[in-house]
Amino acid sequence: MTGEGVSVPTWGLLLLVLAMALAFLMSLRTHPDPRRGARAGLGNALLSSDPLQRARIWRFLFGASNHAFGLLALNYGAQRGVLNAPSAHLLTAVAALAIGGIYLVLRTGWNRRFADPALTEAQMWVGIVLLGWGYLIGGPGRPVALILLFVILMFALLTVTFRQMTRASALAVLVFGAASLGVVGREGALPLTVDLQVLYFCVLLIILSCACVLVRQLALLRERAAHARHDLAEAMAKLHGQVIRDELTGLFNRRHMHKLLRIEQSRADRSGFPWCVAMIDLDLFKKVNDEHGHPVGDEVLRSTAQVLSGGLRGADQVARWGGEEFLVMFPDTDSDDACQVLERIGQALSRTQVSPTVPDLRVTFSAGVTRHLADEPLARTIDRADHALYRAKAAGRNRTECLFGPT
Repeated sequence: MTGEGVSVPTWGLLLLVLAMALAFLMSLRTHPDPRRGARAGLGNALLSSDPLQRARIWRFLFGASNHAFGLLALNYGAQRGVLNAPSAHLLTAVAALAIGGIYLVLRTGWNRRFADPALTEAQMWVGIVLLGWGYLIGGPGRPVALILLFVILMFALLTVTFRQMTRASALAVLVFGAASLGVVGREGALPLTVDLQVLYFCVLLIILSCACVLVRQLALLRERAAHARHDLAEAMAKLHGQVIRDELTGLFNRRHMHKLLRIEQSRADRSGFPWCVAMIDLDLFKKVNDEHGHPVGDEVLRSTAQVLSGGLRGADQVARWGGEEFLVMFPDTDSDDACQVLERIGQALSRTQVSPTVPDLRVTFSAGVTRHLADEPLARTIDRADHALYRAKAAGRNRTECLFGPT
């Protein structure tokens, strides 16, 4: 069989059609875009509307296009009489069935039942076997099989693991090794046949070694990137904590409490539920610093913060407002209930050892509580709570005063 059959221009047209099909495939976006009209519908029908499945099928079809070019070259050689036509046609039929079968599994969603839903390793194994078969019958075009194998391996670098690439490489050595021996057995009498097979097999080993090394390096880079992302997330969380927390007590700072108060104000304006604000001040705290020093004062502040946090309810929020002052926000709470909570916490604080350095030291606090009024600026609510605190101080300290309306 020489030049009879399909004409050279027809082969050129087939090549052009295949190239156009590949270009169309590449133009389809990984994610469906409803604004693209008919193209979007065709893309959904071909690739699926599910973004993850769409990406898997797109990658498969892109890799299958490499086989299509190889099969086209194989059949061209058979038509020109360079290769055995029945063998080429049989390989083409098996390849078409394999590609169609994998596509069917992906498109119907059966792939989701497997541990590797992308079927990456299975695709590589099928490709290696088909290319090894093509190498065996490929005649002068055998190097094309090695080129396509290189393309497949390079395309899989970003999706396979090192173990998968190692297994695929071992399979490639076996398949192409057997194919090389088959070529030597059939064509050993021809000049340079053995030398070329040795050369091609060495090229194969170089390709596989490079692929394994690259996959290993990429795996290390991904591992380092994962560690870097983890470290960055921890650093960002720590930084966020430093931005909203008081360094000494670990409570929210004044700036963040302002934000929480604004959020609660907006929520209460919509719901109509009452909420309260309390200002707390440690009694005679200056005396503690003067008699025992600032380190003991810091211990007292930390202990007070722990008692306050432990005595509040889940939705309540407390912040260090400044110095020895604290502000507490009571969502969905009336003034009487807030006062009862603070009185209970005040009794607990008076019994608490607030300084390991001075075990006998005990402290108390005074508090002022008020309810936020509808359409009232936050600053006015806080001022009223502060005024209630002043009244508690003036009344002898270690007590809680409530103001129920404007002062």
